[in-house]
Amino acid sequence: MTRRWPLVLLMVSFAIGLVAPFTASRFFGTALIPLAAPATSPGVPFAVLRGPPASATPPALPTEGSGVYVAAHGSTGRVGWRGQLVRYQAVVEDGGGVDPDAFAGVVDATLADPRGWTAGGTWLFQRVPAGTPTDLVVHLTTPGTTEARCSAIGVRTGGEISCRGGRDVFINLKRWQLAVPGYTGRLADYRRMVVNHEVGHYLGHGHVLCPAKGSPAPVMQTQSIALDGCSPNPWPYPDGRTFLTGPLAPP
Repeated sequence: MTRRWPLVLLMVSFAIGLVAPFTASRFFGTALIPLAAPATSPGVPFAVLRGPPASATPPALPTEGSGVYVAAHGSTGRVGWRGQLVRYQAVVEDGGGVDPDAFAGVVDATLADPRGWTAGGTWLFQRVPAGTPTDLVVHLTTPGTTEARCSAIGVRTGGEISCRGGRDVFINLKRWQLAVPGYTGRLADYRRMVVNHEVGHYLGHGHVLCPAKGSPAPVMQTQSIALDGCSPNPWPYPDGRTFLTGPLAPP
């Protein structure tokens, strides 16, 4: 009788080779099934937050909050090298699912960056504790509250964009968590841009247009709506020295 053990062993080994990866994926979570990027968790350092891949399912976002704001803890030192001091607070709408301290950390780092508004030598910034007099309050608000607060000052957001009215900046939670198509995969940069853009309005800057196709977009361009041929740019002074602007946008 012919011995077939080598052939049988070869067939068994081949079958195990096919089954093993699926068994391993069941128990060890190998990426055979695409998983959605997790929603922002309170307390997660901003440095690890990145734009979700295009195939990921967007996190579920609340459209309405309580209308009550929670301020971040603590304060910062003054940042900038000369100019008028702007004392600010960073607050988050209760029910939005974002930790106030994490939000404040992004605002603080953006305003302290040498490519930010301090580069021109006109402004200094300092976050002050809750209950302290302020010049500016940066709010992170749900889409419904953003629309309500912005429409009260004559700006219709449709629940999609952010706005500034007087000493109040309202940053839309939907955009904060999802960015916009022009910033796909660059969520951290989008967050810096929207802070700089809305604070820029507080500092007296109006909207401008893309200066030339392929150039970096000025931070006061409405990048949340369209790049119009410019490339994404979150900074008013991208090289730390030169203010980037463009033609004034029509009123």
